[in-house]
Formats: sequence, structure tokens, C-alpha cells
Amino acid sequence: MKTKNHHGLLVYREEDINRNRRFISLLMEGAKKVNLSLSLVPLETFRFSVTSEKGVPFTLDHEVELRGNHEHAPPSFLINRSVSPWLNELVEKKGIRVMNSPFLSRIANDKRLTHAYFHSKGIPMLETFSLTKTSLLKNHPFPVPYIIKDPYGRGGTGVHHIQSDQDVQRIKDLLPEELVGQPVCDQPGKDLRVYIVANKIVGAVLRESTSNDIRANISTGGKSSLYKLSKGETMLVEQMMDGLTIDFAGIDFLFDLDGNLLFNEMEDSVGCRSLYMNSSINIADVFMKHVAGVLAEK
Repeated sequence: MKTKNHHGLLVYREEDINRNRRFISLLMEGAKKVNLSLSLVPLETFRFSVTSEKGVPFTLDHEVELRGNHEHAPPSFLINRSVSPWLNELVEKKGIRVMNSPFLSRIANDKRLTHAYFHSKGIPMLETFSLTKTSLLKNHPFPVPYIIKDPYGRGGTGVHHIQSDQDVQRIKDLLPEELVGQPVCDQPGKDLRVYIVANKIVGAVLRESTSNDIRANISTGGKSSLYKLSKGETMLVEQMMDGLTIDFAGIDFLFDLDGNLLFNEMEDSVGCRSLYMNSSINIADVFMKHVAGVLAEK
């Protein structure tokens, strides 16, 4: 692959860098294996010229210089793990290959859009409402108990189990104005994460809560194990991927009473800790090989 001159940027929010140091290192190592160079750049150091037609689209409060410095080639690609879909869109408009596409990043980072998109494809899921805090304080969207989520939340953050009017009043100051509401699933505290690179299933992990918490995230204390998808489950995931270009993402599912999968959410900056804990799959290597292949085709 002719990738030795390709340089890319790996973008994280500053607050997320320390807890993701291990995975950042794995991505850097994976890049070297396929002759790519990769520089970590905090999102907060970006200054992006949205109106420039030529010259320097980025300036950075950082040691990495782009375009304006002749000692460095322009970036060939950008890996955005900062949960900022607007960046994917602007970077693509500058002719730089971004992982993932603006469309995928946009729907993956807004639970309302993700549910609307996959519902239109006939994917099974819980009844889902977009609502506001104002409307929630006036009326319950479902009989209690039910779940309220921040539509932009990730890693189990912004999820609340509502069991009474008192619960709503107790957490109201913590809630954003925009919300997603769902009933409690038949098997709370249990979910399945499917990892996808280049529209191929790389692995799947079953996550289960070890407490009364309805969330099964590893970051909230859940346990995990490698999971083998059935033929029907594989076909469901493939149906979801049809028509999408997924460079690297995770799709999460809940389980109904009979053990059938129900779509829950998609993350395009998906956490991979549970996959490394339970398998020998180095998904950072798999992903960087995909990036190198994409660049070799250009």
C-alpha cells in the first residue's frame, strides 16, 4: 500500500484524552504498522477557517502545523473521536477523508436521529419519544417506570430511571432541555455491543449490570463477555449496515423477553475496553488497516 506519505489527525476532547490513553496508543501503534503517521490533537486546539477557499483551513495551538508549514504535508485523513459531527462535515468539505462520514457521525451522535433512521429500515426497537424537559415536568411520556436519556449522551451518561413523580423533580436540575423517553425494556441491565469496521462485524460483547443499575456499561461497573452472534442476529446487523458507510462504530442492542435484539444506540467514537478485556482482537489494528486501504485507493 502506498501510504508512507499519509499523515492524519486523531481528534479527542481534552477531557477525554487521559482516560483513553491506552486506546490512543493502540491507534498510534496500528498506524505505524501500516506506514501511516498519526498526530493526537485536542479539539480545543482547533481553529477552523470555514470560509477559506485556499490556504490554511486549520490553525492549531499545538506542535502539529498544517498546510502553512512546508515541512509537513497536508493531512490526508482525520479520525474524529470528539463527538462533534460538525467537524466531520467541515473537514470533508475541505477534501480531507474523515472517519466516519458526516451523515453517519450526525445520526450516531443524536439518539433521536438514530432511532428515526433505523425505524425507517424496519429495525425492531423500543417505542421512542423525543421530548423536552418542559413537557416532561408536565406529563409522563409513559406509565412509570420509564427511561429518560440525554439524546447526546454517551458511555451511559445522561440516563435516568424514572419510577415516580418524585424522581423527576429530584433530577430536574440535572436534565438538559432536549430529551429522549423510552419504556423500560424486558431485560434491563443487559445489552449487546457489536463492533463494526469497514461495514464488517469485528466482534460482539455482552454487557451485564452487576447491581440494580439499568445500565450495563463497563464504565458504570458492569461485567462483560465475548458474544457469538446467531445467524439471525448477524442478518439484522447487516440489514442495518446496508446503505451506510461505516468506517468504525459500535451498535448497541437491548433484549426483549424472548431474547430478541432491540436496537438501542450507535456510537461512532465507540469505547473498546470490553472487547480488549474479552478477546485477542486488536480493533485498533483492524481499523488502521482499513484507513490505509481507503487512502491507497485515492
